[in-house]
Amino acid sequence: MVDIDAVRDWLGRLPGGSLVGQYVDDWDAFEKLDRPVVTLFGSYDTGKSSLLRRLLVDSGGDVPGWLTISARHETFEVNDAEVGGCIIRDTPGFAVGASDIRAQNNSRRSMAAVGLTDVGIAVLTPQLATAERDMLQKLFTREWPVGSMWFVISRFDEAGVDPEYDLAEYRQLSDRKVRELRELFELDDKTPVFVVSQDPFQTAGPDTDLSRETWDDFRDWDGMRDLADAFEAVSPSALPRWRHTAGQRYWTAVLDETMTELRRQLSEYTARADVAASGVARRDVWESELDTLDRAAQASLDGLIEEVMRRSWEPSSGPGALQAEIQRTLDEWFTKHEVRLQRLQQSIRKTKERERARPSWAGFASLVATLGSGEDASTTPAGAGGAAEHVETVGTMLIDMLKAANNAPVPNAGGKARSAKAAGGLGRHIGIAEAALPLAVYLAKVVDAQGADRARLNQDKAAAEKRQQVVTECTQRTRDTWQPFVDDVREAIVAETRDQVDLDASLRQLVKQLQEAVTEGEGLFRAGTVPLPETEA
Repeated sequence: MVDIDAVRDWLGRLPGGSLVGQYVDDWDAFEKLDRPVVTLFGSYDTGKSSLLRRLLVDSGGDVPGWLTISARHETFEVNDAEVGGCIIRDTPGFAVGASDIRAQNNSRRSMAAVGLTDVGIAVLTPQLATAERDMLQKLFTREWPVGSMWFVISRFDEAGVDPEYDLAEYRQLSDRKVRELRELFELDDKTPVFVVSQDPFQTAGPDTDLSRETWDDFRDWDGMRDLADAFEAVSPSALPRWRHTAGQRYWTAVLDETMTELRRQLSEYTARADVAASGVARRDVWESELDTLDRAAQASLDGLIEEVMRRSWEPSSGPGALQAEIQRTLDEWFTKHEVRLQRLQQSIRKTKERERARPSWAGFASLVATLGSGEDASTTPAGAGGAAEHVETVGTMLIDMLKAANNAPVPNAGGKARSAKAAGGLGRHIGIAEAALPLAVYLAKVVDAQGADRARLNQDKAAAEKRQQVVTECTQRTRDTWQPFVDDVREAIVAETRDQVDLDASLRQLVKQLQEAVTEGEGLFRAGTVPLPETEA
């Protein structure tokens, strides 16, 4: 039992948007009906459509064009017909465990229709419930006032005993099947169970242009008279109580199925948020490592150029020896620190490969692809209303919420986005020799130009300052040459973690909102205090 007003308020505040309007529309349309609604449900090929045809023909009504009789799965929509003072709904059959979309939609429409009915009639074959047992059991455990849940064991002429030859054994088998059904679902004696042969020996087959006389030869044993009498006995005076309980059943089902969907979404988005958070953490770690490597390289560069130039001004140094010395020194420096960058790059690659091999990455990558697709996720599934028809919109609302939070499509997951400079792959865009040689040539020219004044440069203060200026300029040139190496790695780090960092804040917020919604929904189950009205036996 739930507080319906509280459930509606909760539905109006779900993360991503409100579902309450959709549910209210479905309920209002049902509540306005001034006659009892009786819904036939069960697996396909249990005989629901042929049962409805028989009821219509026996009552003198016309068989509508949408009603088809076949051994195949023919009913795909929920349709209404009138029998006596009742509205009878024929539903698509359950297809338990089906993987195709049409079968899943049929099952969903059937469950939704049962949520919006006053009387439910479970139609089963003589083999009783098999694969659909759990689905039916779930429906039966919801509140049904006495007399508002019926069972029909259908097509009993196919049960294995021919009533034309041994009516007594036929009736014994019928009684045994009724007992088995009551035991299977723990039904009490107040729950009506009918055993019928609505089209004995397929006398009418698929025809719909029929008269009552079609089945006159079988009326003594086909069980249809008892079922028709039960329809005639449906009292309009019971409708207010049935409708009140239908409201409880419907809104409880809405809460239950929406909670199931929210828990599923919470589980999925928690995993996605964990992937995003891991990307943020890795970016921080990798950038910290890169900064440490860069600082170490910069620190080791201080004084290095000055020492090379000091040695170059020794009298024994010739121009060729000078350039060779500069080349060797810079090669050693670049090689040492470039190896450290390569190790970091390798660590980044291996970490990302391991991460993408985990199941959680597939879910995150799928989310990123959806957000970046540019398609409108705000679509409402077509069908016949009810909770099962609407819970899938929870997922689309959450996608739209994330799109709005990020304001733009997110790049494709996988970290392939790169700057033009880093498009060739992780790491350097030039080699060590190419980096060091221009510096060596430049320094050699500077030193050679000052060769005639070496002695004065070592003694004169102004000249010494000029020498320091040259050292500073050369050091900066070396740093400028080194910087693209660092930038390439930094760009790779950003590219490898961009999707995760971009979505981190919005995913954390969404997970928090889903957690709050689930907690509040669980509280609605615990707080239900609305009593059922008295019902007639």
